[in-house]
Amino acid sequence: MAHYVHHVPGRLRVQIPALKKNVSKVRQLELYLNGMHGVLKYEVSIVTGSIVIKYDVGLVNSTTILNSLRDEGFIRNVHANRPLTYKVDPAQKVADTFVEKLVEAALERSAMALIAALI
Repeated sequence: MAHYVHHVPGRLRVQIPALKKNVSKVRQLELYLNGMHGVLKYEVSIVTGSIVIKYDVGLVNSTTILNSLRDEGFIRNVHANRPLTYKVDPAQKVADTFVEKLVEAALERSAMALIAALI
């Protein structure tokens, strides 16, 4: 059985209990992921049974990866008809907005300074 843990576009973390302390299963999964179209990088923890898969969102999506892992028998209980969603922490939204406004202000000031220097 697999457990979906976390997803953001380009990065998928899946808990796969069958990987815990199972070197053979980890090697099989690594060989499979090495040949998977769109997978850029992955990290497997044999201690926790967790895998982080980084992928190119232009070539593949998380649903395709999960369905493929299910079809190969690495995971179960993936619902192909239900798209994965992810939640952004409200604090992260505030931080992102703050940084965006800082960058915007800095660019505006730089542009004004450049215009003033040219005049």
